Amino acid sequence: MRRLAVLLSAVMLATLAPLAPLAAFVPGCAAAGSGHAAVVVEHGDGSVTTRCVSFGTATVTGEQLLNSSGVAWSGQSFGSYGLAVCALDSEPAHYTGCPGQDSYWAIFVSRGGGAWQLSSIGISSLTLAAGDAEGFRYVPAAGDPAAPPSPAGVCAAAGAASPGASPQAPAAPSGPGLDPGLVVAAVAGGALAGLALLRLAAGRRGGG
Repeated sequence: MRRLAVLLSAVMLATLAPLAPLAAFVPGCAAAGSGHAAVVVEHGDGSVTTRCVSFGTATVTGEQLLNSSGVAWSGQSFGSYGLAVCALDSEPAHYTGCPGQDSYWAIFVSRGGGAWQLSSIGISSLTLAAGDAEGFRYVPAAGDPAAPPSPAGVCAAAGAASPGASPQAPAAPSGPGLDPGLVVAAVAGGALAGLALLRLAAGRRGGG
């Protein structure tokens, strides 16, 4: 009799198994850079390109930030000053001297969301931390260079997480609930299967 009860339980579980909601698989949150810094590029025609760059170190150089932004550029080294930007984001398309005689790329830096400050050093010598920004504006060679647009909001979509903050894992979506009608049908099916087993066992006893 005990063997029959175990068999009946197995039949019930096998009937209900297809109806059980599957737990959603949530992969572990991939390691990501905890710091973000903005890159703002204003062309001579006023068009603007922005990027938000993440990094996992305490600081990065202006050169590293620009390389990670994906914006194409070329430069020239000026010794202790560092790298000057000669062409950026396809402007100018061609050049013979750097900086250009008529226009050049002025470099700016914003610290912690503050106002732009004209940089006196090249991007390879410039150091930036989370919350900082690197700006470029293609300006005339004569006169004081005007700053590019504010970097405020460039990294807003990235969350601008504070340094060292752990990325939050996405919440697991709830699985589909059980339909009461299906449960009743499954229980009924299991009961019928159990009844069939009981009849089979009775028939064996009668035949024995």
